[in-house]
Amino acid sequence: MHRLLNTAAAALIASATLPVPAAHAGAWGGIFSQINFTSDNRYQGNSNSDGHAAIYANVHYWRPDGWYAGLSAYQVDFNDPGKTSYELDYYAGKNLKFDKGKTELKLEGMYTAFPDNKTWGPTYDFFQAKVGLKHTEGKLTLNAVTSFVPQASYGSGQAKRADGEVAYQVTPKLTLNAGVGRRWIAKGQDRTYWNIGAATTWKTLGLDVRYIDTNLSRRQCGRFNPGICGPAVVGTLTVFLPPIL
Repeated sequence: MHRLLNTAAAALIASATLPVPAAHAGAWGGIFSQINFTSDNRYQGNSNSDGHAAIYANVHYWRPDGWYAGLSAYQVDFNDPGKTSYELDYYAGKNLKFDKGKTELKLEGMYTAFPDNKTWGPTYDFFQAKVGLKHTEGKLTLNAVTSFVPQASYGSGQAKRADGEVAYQVTPKLTLNAGVGRRWIAKGQDRTYWNIGAATTWKTLGLDVRYIDTNLSRRQCGRFNPGICGPAVVGTLTVFLPPIL
């Protein structure tokens, strides 16, 4: 039902993982932003937009010492009684680099809020802690992330997940991607999800196309929006805005 219970194609490993061009950042870092247009706002295999197209955006502050913070906003449609229409993710963390920069450890905390949710009962909002690890060897990049939520949306209890992705840079402008993950939750349906696709860039534009699926049946998807966890080909167009600072 939310970003933990239901991969946006642009960020499987972590919502804060952005292509930060360090050469353009000043001594105090830089502010980088992007706008994304996707055919289906998918996260951990499930659709957060009821299978419809959606817009999401990100503003990301990055420092040369590895600290970062940002805000992401997503258009959502849970088909719920409260008619929730958008999500805000507030996050901050630290990147630690090893092995001459080829290996990176990411420590992050993120609070997710749904300001216009009017559904009766427990809140949709939740906090999660994440640990990510990325290693690059030539054209090959391996990513892994794990997260923990003390109390998931709508009183769902503790939730945990583990994701992994491999990316191969065919050319400077073309990358092939494949990923798989597993999510466990105290009150709800555990699930496995996977994706495979390709991403390309041209000037300030990025295009990501992926096939996404889960192991859940239509009945297991959710009370309000059954069928949102089925297979789909998802395309996402990203516009990278000029950096600030």
